[in-house]
Amino acid sequence: MVVSNPKKVYTGRRFNVLKVLYRINGSQHTGEVVDFGNAVAILPFTNDGKIIMLRQYRVAINKWIYEIPAGKVEESESPEETAVREMIEETGYRPGRLIKLITIYPSPGYSNEILHIFEARDLTYIGAKREEDELINVIVMDYNEALNRVLSEEVADGKTLIALLYYAYKHGIRLTF
Repeated sequence: MVVSNPKKVYTGRRFNVLKVLYRINGSQHTGEVVDFGNAVAILPFTNDGKIIMLRQYRVAINKWIYEIPAGKVEESESPEETAVREMIEETGYRPGRLIKLITIYPSPGYSNEILHIFEARDLTYIGAKREEDELINVIVMDYNEALNRVLSEEVADGKTLIALLYYAYKHGIRLTF
C-alpha cells in the first residue's frame, strides 16, 4: 500500500485535512486524513499522591467532561516541553519530573495524531495561564475516585481512560467492579 500526493483541502487553527491517494490490492482509492501531528496528555500526581483532573467544556460534544491535561506539540517543542507548558497553562502546576507512560495513535482510522502520555510528579504550583477559549475547572481527587469515575462512565475521554488504566496496569493496581 502506497500513499501518495497528499493534498491539503482544509487549513484550520489546530489541524489540517489532507486528501490522499493510496493503493490496496492493485486498486487506487481516495481518503481523507486529519493532519494533527504530535500531542501530549499528562497524568499528574500531587505530592500527596492525588490526581489532578480537569472538568473541561468541549465544544465538539457540547458538554463538560472529566479529562487529564493535554495539548498539541508545537513545531519548536519536544513532547516533554509541551507537557510542561500544558500543565502550567491548564492546571497552574509545573512538573519537576515527567515519566513516559505510553505512545498511542488515538484515532488511526482518520487521523495521523500521535499521543505521548506522561506521568507528572514533583509538582510546584506557579499559577495557571489558560488560553482565552478554554473553560476549565481543576479538580484534585484520589486515584481510586478517578478509577471509579471511569467505571461509572463519568470519565469517557479516551486519553484519560488509557492513562488511568495503563498506570493501574503498570503498577499492579487491581480494579474491582
